Amino acid sequence: MRQGNYGNSLSSVQMIAEAFNAFVKAADSVEGRVKEFMTTADRLMKDPQLDSRRIRHEVDETERRWKTFYNSIKNYGAALADSAKFFENWQAVSVTIRRPLIMSSKAVVTTIIRLRFHCRSTPIRL
Repeated sequence: MRQGNYGNSLSSVQMIAEAFNAFVKAADSVEGRVKEFMTTADRLMKDPQLDSRRIRHEVDETERRWKTFYNSIKNYGAALADSAKFFENWQAVSVTIRRPLIMSSKAVVTTIIRLRFHCRSTPIRL
């Protein structure tokens, strides 16, 4: 189940998406640092004087945490895209629904105006 704030209108979703894209770029640069850490750790594990089991454990734990974090970023991005699609569809449906309502409300007003003139010209019979 998706939780979070994905905006309450198309414009707010677009603003959140813009900020989110900047966040993803920052996360991508951090990912480069994480990979650099992994490469350094692999080199350290080749040194027989160091406890390679402990290093391997730290590398595995860092990799697991990073993947969890990065997957949550991807999931949020997917939810944000779904939210944008929802509001785009909502906007399209709203326009489609409003157009006939506006036309029919104009017809109602026209009919009322016509009836008003008709009522003035017709004598009341008791």
